[in-house]
Amino acid sequence: MMPRAFVLALALLGFVPAGEAQAQQALPDALMAEGRAAIARENYAGAIRAFARLLALPENAYSRDALEFLALSYERRGETARARLEYQKYLERYPSGDDAVRVRQRLAALQSAPAPAALRAPEAPAQGSRLMTYGSLSQFYYHGNSHIETQPVVANAFEPSSLSIIDQSALVTNVDLGARLLTEAHDNRFVFRDTNQQNFITGQDDLNRLTAAYYEYRYKPADLSARLGRQPGTTGGVLGRFDGALLGYGVTPRWRLNALAGEPVPLTGFRLDSRQRFYGLNTDLGPFGERWNANLYVVRQTVDGFADREAAGVELRYIAPQGSFISLVDYDTLFRQVNIGTIQANWQSARKTTYTFLLDRRKTPSLQTANAVIGEATSSVTSLVALYGEEELRRRAGALTATATSGAAGFAHPVSKAWQLGLDYRVMRISATEGTNNAPATPDTGNVHALSAQAIGSGLFSRRDVTTITLSGVAADTYTGAAFGITSRLPVGESWLFGGSLLLYAQDNDNGSTLKRVYGTLRTEYRLKANVTLEVEIGIDNTRSQSDISEESFDRGFLSLGYRWDF
Repeated sequence: MMPRAFVLALALLGFVPAGEAQAQQALPDALMAEGRAAIARENYAGAIRAFARLLALPENAYSRDALEFLALSYERRGETARARLEYQKYLERYPSGDDAVRVRQRLAALQSAPAPAALRAPEAPAQGSRLMTYGSLSQFYYHGNSHIETQPVVANAFEPSSLSIIDQSALVTNVDLGARLLTEAHDNRFVFRDTNQQNFITGQDDLNRLTAAYYEYRYKPADLSARLGRQPGTTGGVLGRFDGALLGYGVTPRWRLNALAGEPVPLTGFRLDSRQRFYGLNTDLGPFGERWNANLYVVRQTVDGFADREAAGVELRYIAPQGSFISLVDYDTLFRQVNIGTIQANWQSARKTTYTFLLDRRKTPSLQTANAVIGEATSSVTSLVALYGEEELRRRAGALTATATSGAAGFAHPVSKAWQLGLDYRVMRISATEGTNNAPATPDTGNVHALSAQAIGSGLFSRRDVTTITLSGVAADTYTGAAFGITSRLPVGESWLFGGSLLLYAQDNDNGSTLKRVYGTLRTEYRLKANVTLEVEIGIDNTRSQSDISEESFDRGFLSLGYRWDF
């Protein structure tokens, strides 16, 4: 098992664990899908949040569309001044192409008419009912094979060894379905999102992750709402998916009360033979001054009837044309500790320099009495309370919970129409855990520092290509490392897109050992129809390590192929 500090270094430098190359594009993909789905549901506030987060990332294949969709979301929300600002920003950044012609037409219409109109679809009639359906389906096959060789440096130290295995063979299916029935007074929605992984290697279990399956109803005249089923969570003090109900009532246009109750969905890999339940209250406040909004909450959770988590918190958000500020504090009154404290901000100056900042400190896993099952022979909290007592069990849970602290600050500035330069600094640390008699203590990782310089080029070879070059350095208590990376996405015509990435990493350890790693991918996309895309990706992951007693090589090849269908 790799040391935790080394895993942090790989994450900070952009390396992905073998077999997870698809995760490199996961966040932009997810944010674009989230934003587009929010527009389809007419949840323009949610769309604005998703596209703003996507635009805060380094320039990528979605940046251009995200900026247009952000302006569209403001327009349809009725914030015409902000919509005009975003359309103008789009034309400054992307002045040519068919998309730019459409945006100029939309901007001209906003400047000459006060009433907003649709950019890509006609406005629906005010009377009668509308039924809207949307969704996507994707299926990808992932295959990987590894070869590991170990050779002694010292004569007769041990016998050389060699191992070749197929370590991955799986079909991953993602389904995202939605329907909305809208009348003058009633709003009905159904959402279903699921990921299924079928493994073809003996001994590997199939996995299924139901992210969302809920029905939501809103009675508009009284601003009453209800949502039932499996929900994404991450709001109102609920820190993950849950099965339950969320009820809401708009007391005033700037004050909404919400009540929620249900059962949290256990994290993948966390086995718990106990029943967790929670209930809570929260209130949405704002917007104030057209910029500020907040959510205040209290929540209580039990496990087998024993206190599991009791928390109070506040989330504060500031959204302005130049950027945004988001903060969250979650305090557990049962453990009397801060569970989560985070501040995130991005801002663009008048000279188009974008500044980003992040400070995050949280318990990992999140504080709860159920953490005490780690390392125990039983995962029943009732049995453990009978063995240790409730207070001792809570102490043991604290002894198995680490604190992860991370910070980041950076800036990016366009130096020409084609190039943007940036610099960012990141640091992360995971504290030691005390451990118990059944679960060993884990050491502190120490501070892992990373400094990266980026050059992002767009429109170098075609209208919408993006190339990112990164040079990074990392320093930890027991090693130093350096990395070079380049990624590129090149559209060819209306149907083809070619891309690839190359990451080189070298590390020197204090004990004299060294490590070198090469990670590369090639990717092709073909748009079969306007809403169907075929994708193929192949890659290699080669690692060489050397110490005073041995040399080890790890060679892995992997591929993925599949399709995405948006409907």
